[in-house]
Amino acid sequence: MSSLINILHPNRYHGFTARPPYFEGWYYKMVNADQQARFAIIPGVYLAPDKIQSHCFVQVFDSEADQVRFHKYPLEAFHASRDSFEISIGPNKFSANRISLAIDDTLGSLFGTLQFTNLTSWPVRFFSPGAMGWFAWVPRMECYHGVVSMDHRIQGRLKMDDREVDFSDGRGYIEKDWGQHFPSAWIWGQSNHFDREGVSFLFPFRRDPALASARLLAENAR
Repeated sequence: MSSLINILHPNRYHGFTARPPYFEGWYYKMVNADQQARFAIIPGVYLAPDKIQSHCFVQVFDSEADQVRFHKYPLEAFHASRDSFEISIGPNKFSANRISLAIDDTLGSLFGTLQFTNLTSWPVRFFSPGAMGWFAWVPRMECYHGVVSMDHRIQGRLKMDDREVDFSDGRGYIEKDWGQHFPSAWIWGQSNHFDREGVSFLFPFRRDPALASARLLAENAR
């Protein structure tokens, strides 16, 4: 029953009763006010057929530095709320409205808190629960997709190693994926930086055995 309820709440963690292989991850895109700093942060979890390989992680993309870091944690470090979108990976916490980071390992450090306001959520209706449309009700698909916020404002700062980035008055975007396998091939484009504030654009093309089609998803938030 809980898995059926979660279909109407695509933002939440869906893996409480999942069998391996299974993955779930949330993608936070953040661009500062002058568009010179562009970060993507992906918290996620992977349940492997061989339990010893299961783990959770926080992946960090820094476009300005042309750098990617994969901070790996034991599976036991992952916790999720059953009735809301709130997850934690070690000391790092994630929700639709906020992220708090406290990473310090051999790859480097990343500390700070960002607040998200004026979120533009994807509409969830019974026959079209989120970005998947009615396909969200189709069981045993390879991969499912959700959009948490097409566009929102950011307040706060992040400090990566010795570099501090102010994201205040920047713009953000949040999406997620979950399922047994990520598609073998895909093309993805997204932007919410247009002359007219509130316009957002998302274009995903996936090679997926259960859904081999292109979908153009655009939303004028205001």
